[in-house]
Amino acid sequence: MNQDTATISQLLEHPSVQGLVSPEEATKIADHLSKTEKDEKDPMYIRILIGIGAWFAAAFLLPFFVISGIIDSGGGSIICGAFLLAISCIIARSSKGTFLEQLALALAFAGNTLAVTGAATTTSDELTAALLMHTAVCAVMYPLYPSTTYRFLAPIGLAIMTTLWIIEQKVFGLIHVVIAAEMLLAGLLLLWKRCPSRLMPLAYASATTLPATLLFMNLTQVHLWRTNFSEPLWPSSLLLSGGLLYLLYLLLHLAGSKRFTEPWMMLALVVTVLLGIFTTPGILVAIALLVTGYAFGDRILTGLAYLFLPCFLIVFYYALHIDLAYKSYVVAGSGLLLLAVRWIVQYLQPQPHLKEEQR
Repeated sequence: MNQDTATISQLLEHPSVQGLVSPEEATKIADHLSKTEKDEKDPMYIRILIGIGAWFAAAFLLPFFVISGIIDSGGGSIICGAFLLAISCIIARSSKGTFLEQLALALAFAGNTLAVTGAATTTSDELTAALLMHTAVCAVMYPLYPSTTYRFLAPIGLAIMTTLWIIEQKVFGLIHVVIAAEMLLAGLLLLWKRCPSRLMPLAYASATTLPATLLFMNLTQVHLWRTNFSEPLWPSSLLLSGGLLYLLYLLLHLAGSKRFTEPWMMLALVVTVLLGIFTTPGILVAIALLVTGYAFGDRILTGLAYLFLPCFLIVFYYALHIDLAYKSYVVAGSGLLLLAVRWIVQYLQPQPHLKEEQR
């Protein structure tokens, strides 16, 4: 008995298959399978080695620019940075090879660094100039350079530089504006039903910088870190409390629930409001990430929640300006809210259509 395996062409030419598939569809199937074979990626260890080689190749470019005297001035550094950024965009859009993709990424970060440092040396207000340049580079490169890594890390760098600028300029109240912007950006993109894939790195970057910014604010109020950055947390707490309430409402609405007056839901709403008044805002953000991650099956958001929630509880416990009795009430309230969130998650998790509707 002949046990030879039939090829794709033989299957498509079989009479029983020809009755089910039109000639146009058969051609598309063959083209797709042929393209898949051509686009097959190298093994992971090969890609890692090629990527490391690309980063080393790009690293030798910076000494060349220094030795040649091109970047002796701030203007030369900016020009070289713009040149490297342009080259990285061209390489990324014209090639799909691992080496060239990693080389383009290395050139993009090198060009970004050159442009930012060059701008910082052109004026006495170095941090302001660097922040403006990095903002401009991010605005131009994000739509032009199709790298998920760059689109994730560049906005994080922008948030860090903005926080440092607020500290240097001593305009501490603007930190609440930064937190509001991060909350709105993360909420709009993560809850957008058909969010474009190119914006998802920005969404995860916002979801990462939001708890990180709040954690920094909390760290400035413990005895392990003494700094002049002293800003009350209650404006951000009230803002994030309102955001969490809206998130709970939206998720229940998407799940088709109209029972907002059930005891467990009322408990969640009351505890959320109380925590928004009395507790650290970081706990509210961690809970929001936890709810969103479980509701949409997003492991990244769930992992961020598990990472930041214990950090906020520990830092809050060691805060200087709060007595132990008050901390105990807040920790107990946080526990009640987590129990209420658990009930909400158990109600939402069996609804698999949420994730499909969202994406």
